[in-house]
This record gives sequence, structure tokens and C-alpha cells, in this order.
Amino acid sequence: MTATVYLVRHAEAERPEGVADRERVLTAAGREHFGRFAAALAPSLALSRILSSPFARARETAALLSAATGAAVEELESLAAGASTGAGLARLARDSGSGTALVGHSPEIAEAIALAAGGPLPVPPGTVAALEAGPGAYRLMWVRRP
Repeated sequence: MTATVYLVRHAEAERPEGVADRERVLTAAGREHFGRFAAALAPSLALSRILSSPFARARETAALLSAATGAAVEELESLAAGASTGAGLARLARDSGSGTALVGHSPEIAEAIALAAGGPLPVPPGTVAALEAGPGAYRLMWVRRP
């Protein structure tokens, strides 16, 4: 059985000095652009839930995606930056079921997309990718970049 799942790299984030990585928030432009992008994508997304990194920038991105789609957001520590691998995220997406979006960080999101695509692709902040995930196999269906 295959599942359609979505991988989302958080939108553009600030890089202020003296702020812990976990607490970095989205830039105003990042919020605005991703909000419009998510609203435009929403009709083509069949989201039932959103799993997010607990880092502030990912939580903000997940909230914007939730506002556009109506899907509920849950935080998972395993989506925090550096907590997993691309292969681990692909398995988590598959095991989370069809209609799940994972909101996380680079390089893990980029690695998971590369696994499904058969090679690396550009994954700038705000990228959304749809994957078909089955037992031990992943196929990239599409990638959209803001």
C-alpha cells in the first residue's frame, strides 16, 4: 500500500546574533511569501495532519500551512534540526500515513527529497514536495518552490 505524503522545508528564517537556533523565527518576507504560497497550493494538497519540528521557524511554517489547509499541527522532537536523517524522515512520513506533511529543516528534508527523486535537487526555504511512499520505496511526485 502506498501513501501520498508531503515534505516541507521551513520558510525563510532570521539569523540574529545571540538567538538560539531553536528560537529563530521566520522573516516577515518569509511569513508573507509562504502564507501566499501555502494558500495557492492548498487546493492540490490532501492534508489530514501536519507534523512539525519544535523549532520556532518550523512551527511558524506549519501554522501557515495549517491556516491554508485546515490540517491540525503536532510537534515531534524527531523533526528537530539534526535529530534524524533524510532516510529517517522518509520512513517517518511513510509510517505517518497518507495526507501527512512533515515540516522540518535542511539538510534532512533535502536528503529525503533526494532519496525519492533519485538524486539531489534544490530545496530552498519554503519548498514543498509530494512523495509516494510504499514499503521500502519512495517516488517523487512533484516539487514546488516559492
